[in-house]
Amino acid sequence: MNQFGTALRLSIFGESHGAALGCILDGLPAGFAPDLALIEYELKRRRPRTGTESTSRRECDNYRIISGFYNGCFTGAPFTVIFENADARSEDYSNNIARPSHADLVSFVKFSGANDPRGGGHSSGRLTLPIVFAGAIAKQLLAKKGIKIASHIAAVGDISDAPFDPCMTEFPELDPMFPLVDKSLKPGIEKLFESVRERGSSVGAVCECAALGAPIGIGEPFFDGLESVIAHLVYSIPGVHALEFGAGFGFARLFGEQANDAILPNKKTATNRSGGINGGISNGMPIIFKAGFRPVPSIALEQESIDLDSGEKTTLKLGGRHDVCILPRGLAAVEACLALALYELISRK
Repeated sequence: MNQFGTALRLSIFGESHGAALGCILDGLPAGFAPDLALIEYELKRRRPRTGTESTSRRECDNYRIISGFYNGCFTGAPFTVIFENADARSEDYSNNIARPSHADLVSFVKFSGANDPRGGGHSSGRLTLPIVFAGAIAKQLLAKKGIKIASHIAAVGDISDAPFDPCMTEFPELDPMFPLVDKSLKPGIEKLFESVRERGSSVGAVCECAALGAPIGIGEPFFDGLESVIAHLVYSIPGVHALEFGAGFGFARLFGEQANDAILPNKKTATNRSGGINGGISNGMPIIFKAGFRPVPSIALEQESIDLDSGEKTTLKLGGRHDVCILPRGLAAVEACLALALYELISRK
């Protein structure tokens, strides 16, 4: 299904190379006046850059609000926004050869060949655009409650950034367009992007994302615990293949006395290996998780595949325009998903 939420109901629609894509948000507070400049700022963060890591597809991402908005405020009716596609090159997808590790084959089988294969169709990363738009609204609603969200590039290839302080009360200073805790790593990452593009490949990355200011009590266990709802949304981002909260997989190397977070008289904890969540409920500490992105599967190297019409074995050498690495622009989508998860659960509470 292309819908999320019960208190704040989000629906997305469209395809990568269709006429338009967009979203419907139902459950927004009537009378709230969103800052449209802040929304545009988040869209800019998601937009492809001029750096070597980004696709050369240049969509301006201009949007048109068509319902639920009047005199600068939400009306309480379903809010609908659309983005027209203006820079699609569908001829790059004229053959019917399944691209390895894309959704081409599985979508072809699931939808009996009726799916739109151009640029991945409805499975494209372009569908993160309406998610980022919706998340930008959720961020503003959370800010009214004192909750802030940020992220950084935790790793690209074998280059790792310094982690967030798990007990931080403020975020470190970050460049919003290329956020690193250790800013000295940027030239090395850019050099890696350049070398990967030159050989026609791509590279994976890890995002670390956090929310500060969340109170104790957000989350609805069992099945709508905070980790579950965050994961539900973050895994909807194309390319995300791993999540860990707090110490995550590192817990396997610890004993209980090393893993536990001692509780202090002010109801905070001395450490934050739990990532701000216990029993599916926020515990008042920073909510911190990492999301791992696979290398973008669209690469210029020759690969083995099949022709979807004949089923015969063939080879594929992709043209088209593709990212070398989904970060840093993918960070905006991860932050949007965290914002939507938190606002949905706060609204239920």
